[in-house]
Amino acid sequence: MNRLPVTLLSLLLMASSAPRPAQLLEVFPPEESTQTYVQYVAAALSFKLGEESDPRSVQLFVDGVDVTTQSQIGNTRDWPISHLEIGYTPNFSETGTHRAEVRFRTLDGKTKSYSWSFSIKSP
Repeated sequence: MNRLPVTLLSLLLMASSAPRPAQLLEVFPPEESTQTYVQYVAAALSFKLGEESDPRSVQLFVDGVDVTTQSQIGNTRDWPISHLEIGYTPNFSETGTHRAEVRFRTLDGKTKSYSWSFSIKSP
């Protein structure tokens, strides 16, 4: 049986156990999609798949505007929170490309973000 040197094994264990930010599970509207109407803009995050993030710090931006206070936020009842969804009902009056972004802080104070774009066309 081949054995890895202890130093190499230690490095592999350290790399695999390094903290990871929350993982983005799903966004709506889908990335680079084209819609005739957008009922809501939303993102779902897993804090169980990614550790070392603060669920209370999640923010949603649409076209560069912070819409967090107008958003609905839902999460699991476990502690620490393992899953969070944030959604916003937009009032888009113009067609074209729009950009959404979800931001959150890691426990060491760094800001992480995921962004996506989608288009609205005339019906």
